[in-house]
Amino acid sequence: MVHLTTSTVGEAHNSTPPLGSFVYAMPDRLNERNAISTALTTSNESIDYATRLAKILARRTKSPAYVGCSMNFAGITAEEEIEGLSLVVDHIVHQWEKQPR
Repeated sequence: MVHLTTSTVGEAHNSTPPLGSFVYAMPDRLNERNAISTALTTSNESIDYATRLAKILARRTKSPAYVGCSMNFAGITAEEEIEGLSLVVDHIVHQWEKQPR
């Protein structure tokens, strides 16, 4: 389970960010290059990112993945968003591969 959240400078320390989008994805047993996903909770600002990340993690780990995302992408370019996604995936997969099976 992964949950990505951003905060803004000046936010109260005791305020909690909204849940955002929450997506479940699992690898497709018939086509390993595909993943099946369903949105459990949606937010227009983060549903695409959460779905993309959940599907990538399900494919790369060959396990089900729950991804929550309430990140705020205002003010960043598409390239920065993709670079961030890539870094998150690389870090999670690296940690996953270190776990004993």
